[in-house]
Amino acid sequence: MKETMIRRVHRVTGLITFSAIVFCLFFQLGKGGPFRDLNPFGVDPYDAVGSFAVQGAFLIGVLTYARALRLLDAPGQATKLRLILRGNALVLFAILATLVADAVAEVVSLLPSSYWGNVLLGGLGLMYLLTLVCAVTLVVVFRRIQTLAPPRDLTPADGIDDLWTLVRVPVRRISAVLPRALVERVEGFTSDGLFSRLQWLSPRTHPWRFACALGLLAGVGLALAQLQEGFPPNLKVGLLVAAIFVAAEVGGTLLGLAVFGGYLGLRPCFSKNK
Repeated sequence: MKETMIRRVHRVTGLITFSAIVFCLFFQLGKGGPFRDLNPFGVDPYDAVGSFAVQGAFLIGVLTYARALRLLDAPGQATKLRLILRGNALVLFAILATLVADAVAEVVSLLPSSYWGNVLLGGLGLMYLLTLVCAVTLVVVFRRIQTLAPPRDLTPADGIDDLWTLVRVPVRRISAVLPRALVERVEGFTSDGLFSRLQWLSPRTHPWRFACALGLLAGVGLALAQLQEGFPPNLKVGLLVAAIFVAAEVGGTLLGLAVFGGYLGLRPCFSKNK
């Protein structure tokens, strides 16, 4: 594969990942400050769509960019080109699904026109425009690339190794000013090495168990983050809310791995055609 084409893939993936970050910021900022009482899509069911889409767009976007960066660093990773295309497409789908839900909320809401409400509406329009630019750019770049079927035995361990590229490449570029031992440890890091003493939780041999642990960690973190908005009225309510967050994150993680794991190369495929 030509280096110029690899660079184009890297650039379009960077643009889409940037859009995912902007999307996350837009969603979060719209729920606070002067927008809190003027945001028609800050309430369920519209907020529920965005809450899951934000997490998906951000996580998939970061993973996909890491794969594109790894491809730029090691052209031998060209077998993951189709996974990069799929990841970018899913990020745009998650963003667009939320924007459509937000647009419906704007249409059906009865909120009076206001300055900050118009600012929020303008931001929604800009997100639509940015998503359209990303979609067109993605089609232009990948329509001339023939992608091969990716390996069918990938696991979350391979995803962690891809994500480590976000650490390894910057460290390599400034290796001249860093301790040699640190550079060697970063270069030699692998997911298998990290979990060598935790085989029962290894993402390579126990991907579903690892996904449960990841969802549990995310749920606890989300429950703790909610404390910034104030403590619950009593311990019983607090435990109930925390249990809901944990159950939702664990369930969402397992569902995401089941539905999109094979598509994104995060678990062995169930079907022989993928």
